[in-house]
Amino acid sequence: MSTSPELYTLNGSCHCGNIKFIAKNVNLDHIAKCNCSFDNKDGRIITNVRGAEDVLFLKGEEQIPLSLENVASFKEHGLSTYTPTYESPKPGVSEVVHCFCSTCGNSAFTLVNVEAYGGKSTTISARLLDFKAIGKDIKELTDPKTMTYLDGITNHWTMQKGEPYAGGAW
Repeated sequence: MSTSPELYTLNGSCHCGNIKFIAKNVNLDHIAKCNCSFDNKDGRIITNVRGAEDVLFLKGEEQIPLSLENVASFKEHGLSTYTPTYESPKPGVSEVVHCFCSTCGNSAFTLVNVEAYGGKSTTISARLLDFKAIGKDIKELTDPKTMTYLDGITNHWTMQKGEPYAGGAW
């Protein structure tokens, strides 16, 4: 009998505090590094949430869902976006939008529609999350021996523990 992973709700923010958000259903077992060109060059450590209401911007008292459907409104909330173009289609990937703070430039989120992930989901830059609020330290969550590694460079999007895929970093 398998047990469900413990899921957390965490606050997060960019370096300058312009972007503040709540991330729900964060699985600490899926703090990961991906070998795709974007995450590799950016040095991101990521986690992924699935639901459309799982990442909420905080603007005063307002909570605004972060989703592919409302990308057009991101600029008014302090996010700049980058949508990559590829020389050839990436199998199983229909949408990718990278989001950054318009002020400090922190890479905050990537919105994706990837078949292997079960469709639409949001990748969060894990270093922006407040793990101390749950008594955790990012260092213990990113131990190379227990880190989850993703194979995004081949578009297989498989995961393994403890060792990066080819082209990935420890």
